[in-house]
This record gives sequence, structure tokens and C-alpha cells, in this order.
Amino acid sequence: MRISRLALAALVAAVACTDNTPTSSPARPVQRDSSSTPSISASLAAPASLYSGYSPRSPHWQHITTMMTDFYYSWTPTERAWAGAHYDMAMSGSGSAWRAVNPTVSHYPYALFWTTMLPTSGGNNIYSSYYADMKRWFASHGQYVFEHAFEHRKDAARDSAGRVAFTRWGTKRWAINPTDPGAMAYTLDRMQRIMASDNGVFLDEMATGDMHSLLGPMLETSSYLTYAQSLAPLLGMIQRATRKRLIPNTAEYMTPADRANIVASTGVHLEMFNNFMQSGMIDRWKWIEGLVASGVFVDFVSTYGTQDVLNLGSKYPRGNSATSAQRAKLWELASYYMVVPASPRLLALQLENSWNKPYSTLWIKAQEANIGHPRAMRVQVSHGTDPQGNPYIVYTRDFDRALVVLRLQQGWNAHTYGDGTAITVPLPKGQKWIPLNADGTVGAARTTIRLRNSEAAIMLKSTAM
Repeated sequence: MRISRLALAALVAAVACTDNTPTSSPARPVQRDSSSTPSISASLAAPASLYSGYSPRSPHWQHITTMMTDFYYSWTPTERAWAGAHYDMAMSGSGSAWRAVNPTVSHYPYALFWTTMLPTSGGNNIYSSYYADMKRWFASHGQYVFEHAFEHRKDAARDSAGRVAFTRWGTKRWAINPTDPGAMAYTLDRMQRIMASDNGVFLDEMATGDMHSLLGPMLETSSYLTYAQSLAPLLGMIQRATRKRLIPNTAEYMTPADRANIVASTGVHLEMFNNFMQSGMIDRWKWIEGLVASGVFVDFVSTYGTQDVLNLGSKYPRGNSATSAQRAKLWELASYYMVVPASPRLLALQLENSWNKPYSTLWIKAQEANIGHPRAMRVQVSHGTDPQGNPYIVYTRDFDRALVVLRLQQGWNAHTYGDGTAITVPLPKGQKWIPLNADGTVGAARTTIRLRNSEAAIMLKSTAM
């Protein structure tokens, strides 16, 4: 899994490219995003209270699915109980610990799939350092040839010295041959053992980009792309045999091979996909919609954690929020609402990927506000250029109890995000609108909203309060 704590220089550089977008900024007629789902009516009546509808058992809320990656290393009983009461799903960590605090939390243990760590790089387990387990399994299944279960370098002998080897995140690895009958049978057996007491498995480092940078010329497989494509039949075989969900981490890659692996798995972890500084979010929303329409469970993960945003300092001020981190997290929540279908059960939101802070300190209360279900597809209401030259698009989406408004940056030039980038967005007439803050409080009613570059607002309908 990639570490999302990026340096400030990398954050700024990520949005510094050439841009050919016109600099005029007239308001344009409303345009519908044809990629979205058709208009739908609300499936549930609006609750009497903004925060009603909570369940102590998962799913906790009717309007949203919450997910986390369990990389926090300082759990206390109190913190674990809190997390079990707020997250519907967890990846990695201890399944028994999660079930102890909430037996309905879905749990997906961490595992590697197409690589195994060399014995010198890790311990002896069936999750990532499974080489010893693999040797024992082949020894008791004499119909298969152990060495055939590995990929070998194109010009090397088919022996242990000729295996495709590389270093990944500081550990030495061998690549498995996913088309070898023995490797396929062993992988199925290993996955069955891993998932025995859990809802499925989280498979890290599964993007085509991972394979492209690591594999090189191979004896058994013609290219990294052919290798990636050969994983889908194996993933599908395991999913059908276990009837459990596999969640490969394909990160930001959106190739046909990535999609085939995702659909075969029936789930995906889109690491670093929800990015308030990304000009290509419309394509990312479409990618999610296509996957959900195919019955895939999608974990929609933020690019930047709270500390990453705070490290931006004055480059990304707090705007309409109490802090810059709350501004970013409110945008990411609005981004989730731009793509969530009528039921949120196949789309989970993961706003943080912290390794060292209690998740309760990073929780955004606005997630709990029940804005109901989407009443229509998202709508593009305007686009143009702000006073500091940043091109933008403004989207809205109507929900039972709120209007979600999101300003999306456009173009790959160097963007600015300060107060000088603000534009005024008129809100629909007929009632006053109440802004929902990231901490769950509300602001004063208004008829317009000022949005800076890459800023969003969730405007509650005053008649629903």
C-alpha cells in the first residue's frame, strides 16, 4: 500500500503542468453529466432529525458506507469500541478484535497475491511471507512441480536462481506464475485459509502500474500486461469457489486489465482516488459508476490525510471551514455524494489512511448527517475561470434533504487555492439554504455560497430542518 503522507513539494508539483483551457469565465447553461445514473426517486423518506437513523450494528447509517484501513498500532479498548461503532468495514488488522466490538463489521485481512516475500525478508505466514507454506503444500501435492509456480527471467534457467526477483517497499520478492496449475491450486487453498473467518481478503499492490515497474522480460509470460490479464481468471476462480469478496488495490490505474481483475474479484480498493487537487475527477467518478453498475464493491479512498493537508499551510487555507483539513475532507465527502448510487452499500468512503493517530481524532462528523438519498444525477451548473486564473467546473446534486455543491478544478496548470480564488455560486431559489460544517454543526442560512478553488459545500434544505 502506498503511504499517503506526501511532502509539500510533491503536493504542489502534482498540479503544475501546461494547460490549454480558455480563460473566459461566463456562466453557461446547465449541463447534465451523461455519465451519471438516470434520475431516481428517493427510496426513503427524510428522517425527522438530521442525525436520526443510526444503528449500533453495521451498516451504521442508511445514507453512507464507512470503511477504514486498520493501520493504527496503538489500539485501546475504548478506541477499538469507538471504531466499531463508526465504521462498517475494515481492512487489515485483527478480525477477531473487530468482531469483539461489533460482530457485524465486515473484515478483510491483508495479503499479497502475485508476489511472495523471500524467506530473508519477512517472517513465516500465509499472508505475505508465504514461501515456506508454499513449499510444504507442494511437498504434499506431488502432481505439481514447485519451480513451475514461479516466473523466471526471459534469458535465465527455470530454476530458483532464474526466478523474477525484485525489491518492493524494502522487502525482496519473487513473482508467482498465475497460469501454472500448481500455483493456481495453491493460491486457492491459501486464500481459503486466509478468508476462513472473514468476509473476504484485501489484496495489496494489484495495479497494472505495480507490475509494469517490477516484472521485466519473463520466460513464461510475454509482457507485464499479459501477466496482469492472466490474474483475472485466477481471481474469478477463487471468488466463485469461496463466494467471498476479494478487494484488490488497483489504486489510480484504470486500464482494461485493471477493470477485468476488479470485476472478477467483485471488489476494489481505490487508493488515493478521491483527490481534491485532481483535475481528472470526472473520469474517476465515471470509473466508479461503471464498476458499481457491474456489481463491484468500491472503496473510495482519499489521496491526502489530515496531516498532508495541514502541511500545505497558507497554500490551502480553511475557507468556509474551521480548518484547512476540514475544508478538504468536506470536499471529499461531497465527491462521494457526487457518485453514490441510490443505495450506498456498494460504495464505501474512506477519508483517512492514518498509521499513527486514533481514528476518532480524525473522524468528520458530517458523515453522520443523514442527507437522504440522491434524487437525480449530478448536474454541471457553471464553469469558467476565477479571479486568479484557475479554470473550474461547479457541480450540484440534489438529495432528499440537501444540495451538494462541489467546485472541481480543471486544467493541469499550477493552481492556487486561497481566498482570492473565491467565486459566488447562486443557490436554487425558493428557500434559504443552511451549510453543514465538517464538524457536524450548521451555519447561517443563505441564498448563495462562496467557493474557493477545490472547495465544496453541503447545503441543507431549510424546509427539512
